[in-house]
Amino acid sequence: MVALASNKHAQRNPRAVMHGRPLTMEMYLSSRMIADPFRLYDCCLESDGAAAVVITSAERARDLPQKPAYIIGAAQGSGPRENLISANKPGYTGSNFSTVAERLYAQCGHRPAEAQVAQIYENFTGAVLMSLEDNGFCKKGEAGPFVEGGRIEHPDVAEPGAPHAGGLPINTSGGNLAEAYIHGFELVTEAVRQIRGTSTCQVKDVRLSFVAAGPNTAPVSNLLLGTQPS
Repeated sequence: MVALASNKHAQRNPRAVMHGRPLTMEMYLSSRMIADPFRLYDCCLESDGAAAVVITSAERARDLPQKPAYIIGAAQGSGPRENLISANKPGYTGSNFSTVAERLYAQCGHRPAEAQVAQIYENFTGAVLMSLEDNGFCKKGEAGPFVEGGRIEHPDVAEPGAPHAGGLPINTSGGNLAEAYIHGFELVTEAVRQIRGTSTCQVKDVRLSFVAAGPNTAPVSNLLLGTQPS
């Protein structure tokens, strides 16, 4: 579901490496196995490219030609590194965001359910499932059902009749899987575009745009952007 959603969003993004190369479920299932359970389309691209953001004060930003995307909260850090190594540790099935996520939400006073769109770093699709759980978008062990039924797809490109279409569109530029792999920096620029209303896969009435970067490593980081200063 993660691979198919990212690719569908890339079809609306002329910048995306996979633009014009739609992915079907049949293509996904018939692609070669890389490391079980990950197939070819579960793995991020390898890309040459660059991205940048300009950060300034809220006062200065009001005078600039582009609509500001305000930094509502940002957190970077890690739980104990050992929880990523041993299968006997409770955090082994997570992506190391639990501690950082709570810091972010405490800092800004928002909760994950308030975000209208999310950019979730996907070096591999499995990291997205664990990141959604760690960041509180769903409970532990429920990420599978959470991404089904078009829930993580832009409403305009979800499967007809999908019961949860547009619940939380993720990686709306195509992300690391289908736009480009610029070490996740393009997820930040897409989060900004969603706030500005300029995404090629624009979600309606975005007020909060969430970014999760660098899963399954230490440290990791989270970012929450908004249309209004905190």
